[in-house]
Amino acid sequence: MSIPRIVYSVTDVNRYIKTLINQDENLKFIFVKGEISNFKSGANGHLYFSLKDKDCLISVCMFSSYASKLTFTPKNGDEITVLASVDVYPARGTYQLIAYELEEKGQGSILVELEKLKKKLLLEGLFDESRKRRINIYPNKIGVITAPNGAAIHDIVTNINRRYPLCEIYFFPSAVQGESAAKELLNAFNKSQQYDLDTLIIGRGGGASEDLFAFNDETLVRAIATSKMPVIAAVGHEIDSTLVDFVADKRASTPTGAAELATVDVREIEQKFDYAIETMKNAITDKLEEMKQDYLDLKESLNENMKTKLLLLSKDVEKYKEKLSALNPNNVLSRGYSISMNAEGKVIKSAKDVKVGDKLITVLKEGKLVSLVEEKEGK
Repeated sequence: MSIPRIVYSVTDVNRYIKTLINQDENLKFIFVKGEISNFKSGANGHLYFSLKDKDCLISVCMFSSYASKLTFTPKNGDEITVLASVDVYPARGTYQLIAYELEEKGQGSILVELEKLKKKLLLEGLFDESRKRRINIYPNKIGVITAPNGAAIHDIVTNINRRYPLCEIYFFPSAVQGESAAKELLNAFNKSQQYDLDTLIIGRGGGASEDLFAFNDETLVRAIATSKMPVIAAVGHEIDSTLVDFVADKRASTPTGAAELATVDVREIEQKFDYAIETMKNAITDKLEEMKQDYLDLKESLNENMKTKLLLLSKDVEKYKEKLSALNPNNVLSRGYSISMNAEGKVIKSAKDVKVGDKLITVLKEGKLVSLVEEKEGK
């Protein structure tokens, strides 16, 4: 088969498709009903949202010139009928509805059913704070349920390894949007319950509200309520909350946030150790300084006590010296007294200690006398 080799640019293809759609009268000024989701209001007054039913959705743009004429404020969950034309946005190669009028029908059936289910599970106590469990931020094993090729698994693994590389990560892959997502998420959850995990993270990396529908599945929510380990929901959407967010023990707005909730940062541990060591060093230094000062104070006090004691002892010595001096024989002799001894040097205390004819030696202050006893009186 011979095909003419004519190479078109992307712009050529998109513009050609836009021309075809714009020329189709069946796609001009048509009425389309559905439920609003992912609603955004631009700074220039333009409105952007998705219109969805149970199975499909389409992007809608309403320029400010038409939006300014609305008699109500559109919001997510509103069921409306749109008067619009199908158009192509060549820059992205996507088709959308250009809306001219919006007719309010009430709250969308999808949102109504979701609210009914939420209230039912709430009344059963599945969302009670009392059943929320504490997350072990020093885990050995963490399980992760998310898409295998999405940014979420990369963000979670990268941040866990950066913050707390001591922990093992068990990955349970699953689709996170589409018809099979709810079933795959449930199967992945059931597999995770066969492991001894400290924490289980389930989620995805953001998306439009309609992409989060699998995380509102009643069977999945009830299963998570029975989890053996604490669950962190990381659906990745700040505005919309899913039922999995409500039943989980903790909710993170991003996969990175889930990794931070699930682990402590080792750098924080190191900082705490450094602070503790520094505190102990300062405490020891302060204690040593205190002991040193106590030693110096005690030394000074002891010296003063010793000086006082020595002074008292010195005074006592002087008193004893005076007493001893008073008893000194030389001092007695100086007052005119003398000491008499026999020839053997024994002090004579009584006349009976001598007899007539004995030789006596009498000691005076100056010198001594030698004499013989010629006569004695008394006993």
